[in-house]
Amino acid sequence: MSGARGRARTGSRASPGARGAPAALAAASLACLLAAGCSSWLKSNLPVSQVYVLRPTWPTMPGSAAANPPGATATATIQVEFPIAAPGLATDGIAVLRSGERLDYYSAARWAGAAPGMLQMLAVDALRATHRFAMVESDVGPFGSEYVLSLEVNHFEAEYGAAGPPTVHVALVGTFGKRGSRDVLASFAADSRVSADADRLQAVVAAFERATGDALSQLAAEVPVPVPATARKASSAKE
Repeated sequence: MSGARGRARTGSRASPGARGAPAALAAASLACLLAAGCSSWLKSNLPVSQVYVLRPTWPTMPGSAAANPPGATATATIQVEFPIAAPGLATDGIAVLRSGERLDYYSAARWAGAAPGMLQMLAVDALRATHRFAMVESDVGPFGSEYVLSLEVNHFEAEYGAAGPPTVHVALVGTFGKRGSRDVLASFAADSRVSADADRLQAVVAAFERATGDALSQLAAEVPVPVPATARKASSAKE
């Protein structure tokens, strides 16, 4: 009896090598699966997306300095708010408007940032180029400002017609007011359309650059420079 029990116990005990074999096989299988998965993650058939930026040139506005009251350039400060974009435009995709009012985006291409943020910084640049304000900054700037410019982006897309290259349409609305007040001092619109030289992405981006520069230059020219209180008092005294 004791011998049978001893033999049974001896036969049921697996050797260290036998116990390690299934674990080693499972580990090897898992390693193969992980290697295959990593390999598939590193390989993609998707085309590499091209990233584009806009760098418009700002024209000098003749006569603007003479039209401004003395001292306004040295004192007026303005902050450009983050724009409100029409549906489908608050993205880094390069928007396309096709027939039937179908909104689409160019494949394998995008802006360096979402359109509203990009237009906000370009609006800041356009206002600075006028040299009519002592300070121009975005709404994330560290300094306070006397005046605020809010923006709406109504159009920022390449429009395709029946045939030929697209026409880039940029349309903005600006509202100017004093910080801390609900009174609107001025409201104005800017609209620009530029036909692309060819139906190629680089030509379309060049048209975006020209249309954006034109629209923002219109907007910057419409922003009034408030008359400082000291200048108003001096003008009243002379009268």
